[in-house]
Amino acid sequence: MKNTSRFENKQALFWLFLANTVSGAAQGISLIAIPWYFIDIVRKPGIFSLFYGGLTLLSIFWVVYAGSLIDKHNRRELFRILCLISGGVVVGMSFWSGAAGQEQFIPALVVLAVTVLNFNLHYPSLYAFAQEITDKGRYAKVVSYLEIQGQATSVLSGALAAVLLKGNLDGQAVNMLGMQLHMPFAIKAWSLRDIFLLDGITYFVAFACISFIRYRPQSERIIETGSAWQRIRTGFEYLSARPMLLLFGVLSYGVFVSMLVEDKILLPEYVRTQLLGSADVYASASVWFAAGALLSGVITRRLFAGWRPIAAISLLFVITGLVFMGCTWSNQHSYLYGFSLLFGYANTGVRILRVSFLFSRVPNQIIGRLLSFFKVADTLMRSLFIALFSLSWFHLGNNIRFGYLIFGIFIVLCGLLMLPTLKTLSAAPEDAP
Repeated sequence: MKNTSRFENKQALFWLFLANTVSGAAQGISLIAIPWYFIDIVRKPGIFSLFYGGLTLLSIFWVVYAGSLIDKHNRRELFRILCLISGGVVVGMSFWSGAAGQEQFIPALVVLAVTVLNFNLHYPSLYAFAQEITDKGRYAKVVSYLEIQGQATSVLSGALAAVLLKGNLDGQAVNMLGMQLHMPFAIKAWSLRDIFLLDGITYFVAFACISFIRYRPQSERIIETGSAWQRIRTGFEYLSARPMLLLFGVLSYGVFVSMLVEDKILLPEYVRTQLLGSADVYASASVWFAAGALLSGVITRRLFAGWRPIAAISLLFVITGLVFMGCTWSNQHSYLYGFSLLFGYANTGVRILRVSFLFSRVPNQIIGRLLSFFKVADTLMRSLFIALFSLSWFHLGNNIRFGYLIFGIFIVLCGLLMLPTLKTLSAAPEDAP
């Protein structure tokens, strides 16, 4: 029976990965197109920054509640409902965008809101579900596979965005990964309407993939039937009794905090004002980031096999922070691509090491709430940075480059402050079954 269970769960993981790939590719194109639309097409970065900051603050309440949903309800059904709702809204915004003429603010902001709220439920659910259907000895391998799949999808979406956002109707070459590629055919630049329609349809394809999932739980999970507030309090009490785990969880999100803000707030304007580049440079940086992340998914477990996870994470933080600082003074496209490659590697490497470490120590019945509590801290930190970088001073000339210096200092500090947790958590007994 055990071998049958494992076989069935391999099939479940296949469908889960496929659904994540299909919806993630088009979603990634939307998340590149929307910031560029506000920063370069309509030249209103302040509107985008303020909305994204407000949405991030709103996410704090949603993230906490989402964690209780993940630990109470069937995670497969949560994915299906999420795909239906998100797909319906995004397709609706596609038709609205087509009727809105040149002013597409509202459709673009609604799609951004749906994507961000989806993101805050989707990824904690994804990791909790993966832990539930994976036997303990394979946690690190499955987390690595999730990252490889996710980042391969990002490579695809970034490459497509580089082509679709600019096109090559005049026979001009397309910038891909910093290289000029000549296409044998003309490509018309896609509108937001076209991109949103593709995005929405893929949610429905993902719904169909998830419907094929059949599995047997590999981790013991006791469903709590109390109110949402009681479930939230249980998760808080678990962390309160483990302060070093709380400290590690919060600090280890530092690179991820930087990634989201850098990608949506700093990078588009940095490309335009510091590097004097266009949408294809922005999209190519995203491809390099994803390539680094893909490489990390393949080699991180082997590279740090003899390391304590917290020590490896701290090292990646310090290296990443130093490279961040270099962006402040560089005006070379090649440095941006090299930075993006390393940043992508570090972000994914940290996530593989962190999630595998947490899977081995936290029971599946509470993992959703724990990840959500850490996401609250992540969201608060992002809100502070977004508010800071929304100040008009950062949008004068090429002052946005100093955001990279601030993030570099922040990341190095997080890496150093994490070290005191090394001894305590490395010696702590594992809670996960």
